[in-house]
Amino acid sequence: MDANSTRLKHNVARIRRDIRTTAREMQTLIDADLDCTGAARVLMHLQNDLKLYLEKQDAMASRHSPG
Repeated sequence: MDANSTRLKHNVARIRRDIRTTAREMQTLIDADLDCTGAARVLMHLQNDLKLYLEKQDAMASRHSPG
């Protein structure tokens, strides 16, 4: 596994952790009947980032697979 692939895997894992944390924070705000707009916005950006990283990871995997 090359350095780019390793870095990509670490970034995907980090973003997934950030999504879980932000989702918990958002749920806490919802439970307290507080405004969760900021947390929802952050969550949307994180999900978009994750999608881009996963697409990049798939592209790298298909480039390196035999066939």
